[in-house]
Amino acid sequence: KVDIGVDPMSKEERTAIHTIAKRFELRSETITNEAKEKVIRIEKNTGKKGKGDIVRGERGRSKQEKFLHFSLYKENFSTGECISCMARGARTKDRFFSFAGTKDKRGRTLQRV
Repeated sequence: KVDIGVDPMSKEERTAIHTIAKRFELRSETITNEAKEKVIRIEKNTGKKGKGDIVRGERGRSKQEKFLHFSLYKENFSTGECISCMARGARTKDRFFSFAGTKDKRGRTLQRV
């Protein structure tokens, strides 16, 4: 934990300090210490939710990290058959896969899943 005195600094300079701390994945916040001085407190990010932290979703991952997006190329298979086959291989249920519409069963198609 490090406290940096920022009373004489401008807002742009304080913002730069917060930006650098964020780049190194550190937690920073502007507080008033016991001596009534404005300081920026920089700490190791503990993963606990604090002011300005990323809101974490299920199992500690952010919402952007929670889903896998990929393109499915298939020939002579329906989308449902491919999804069921992939779900069996991943030992999960096919309802955990989502896609928009079905493609031609007999054609060569590429679809986002």
